[in-house]
Amino acid sequence: MTIDPPKKRRIGLFVDSLMGGGAERVALNFAETFIALGHDARVFVLHPPIEHEVGHVPIHLISDRERLADWRPLNKWRYARRIRKLVREIEADGTRFDFFISNAEDSDRLTRLAGLDPVFIRYRNSLIHFLNAKVGKATGFKRHLRRMRWLNKFRERYNGHIVTVSKALQTELVETVGLKPASITTIYNPFDFDRLRQLGEEQADTPQSPYILYAARITPRKRQDLLLKAYALSKIELPLVLLGGTSCAEDEAFERRMRTLATELGIADRVLFAGFHRNPYPWIRRAALFAMSSDSEGLPTVLIESLILGTPVVSTDCPTGPSEILVGPLASFLSPVDDAEGLAENMRKALAAYPPIDTAMLERFRCEATIRAYLAHFETLFGKTQ
Repeated sequence: MTIDPPKKRRIGLFVDSLMGGGAERVALNFAETFIALGHDARVFVLHPPIEHEVGHVPIHLISDRERLADWRPLNKWRYARRIRKLVREIEADGTRFDFFISNAEDSDRLTRLAGLDPVFIRYRNSLIHFLNAKVGKATGFKRHLRRMRWLNKFRERYNGHIVTVSKALQTELVETVGLKPASITTIYNPFDFDRLRQLGEEQADTPQSPYILYAARITPRKRQDLLLKAYALSKIELPLVLLGGTSCAEDEAFERRMRTLATELGIADRVLFAGFHRNPYPWIRRAALFAMSSDSEGLPTVLIESLILGTPVVSTDCPTGPSEILVGPLASFLSPVDDAEGLAENMRKALAAYPPIDTAMLERFRCEATIRAYLAHFETLFGKTQ
C-alpha cells in the first residue's frame, strides 16, 4: 500500500507590522518553518516598519503608510480592499490559499472585513487585561455599560476559529470572557532552536562582565518600572540591561519616566538602556539572568528563547503563559504581578543557584511540532472539504 505524501498547502500569515518585537518574530518563524516543510507560506504586513531580518520569506506589504484615510471606517475599508485585491492577484496562478493565520489585533479585524476564509486567529494576550484597559477608571453603572459593550464586541469579533498560544489563555477566553468561537484549541508558538543558538553566537556589543537582562519593548504593559524597583531592592551589583525600543509617543514618554525613576532610585549608573537590536540573542545568551516583569502576556517568547539559549529566567506570574513555561523546579522563580520585593528575592535566588534547564521540557516549543499541529488542526476542521 502506498501512502500519499502530505499535500502542499498555501498559507497566508498576517501581521500589523514587522517592528522588532517577539510576536512579529513568531510570525516569521511560522513562515520559515512552513516553507522548510515544503509549503507555500507568505507574510502579509499591513504597514511599516519592517525591522526584522526576513530572509527568504515572501513579504507582501499592504500599504507603505499606516493610515489610508483619517476616518477610521474608511481606513479599514481601504485596507480590506487592498488585502482582497492582493490575495486575488496571488491566487491568479490557480492555487488558492488553504488558510490564513492572523497574528495581531488589526489583522484580526481586517482579515474578517476582507472576507478571507478560513482564518485562524492566533490569540496572543490576556483579553481580560485588554478589557480592563478599555473600561479604564469608569465606575458604577457607566463602568458596567462600558464593560458589557466591549465584551459584546469581543464576542462578536472572536466567534470564528481561535488558536490560543497558552492553555490558560484558552480557559480565560471561554470561561471568563464567555467567547463561543466556531473552534478553539491551544498550539504553542514555534521556535527554531538551531537558528536561535546560531544567532546567539554572533558578535554583539554586549557588556563584557555579567549582567541582568530584560529584552522587551519599553511600554507600560512590560512594567520596566517594576523591574527597576525590584533591582534597587535586590542590592545586586551586576548591571541591569534594558534591551528594547519604543513604537509610539506613549512609549517614548514611558521611557523618559523610566530613566528618571532609575535616577530617583539611585541605580542610574548601573542601568543601561541599550535600545532595539535586530539580533537580541547574543545579549540573551551572555546574560547571567533574564528577568521579566510584565503585567500580562500570551506566551512570552523571550522566556522560552532564554531557556533555549541556556539563560536562567525569573518572571512575574502574569496572565498568561509564564506558569506553563516555568514548570517543575523552575516554577519557584515565578513571583506575583506588581510585587517588587518578590521579584527581587527571585533575582537574588536565581543568581545564587539555578536548577539545570531540562531541554526535554522545551521540545513542545519546537517549530516542527507547532506547524504540524496547525496542519493537523486544519485537516480536522476542513480536510474533507479541500
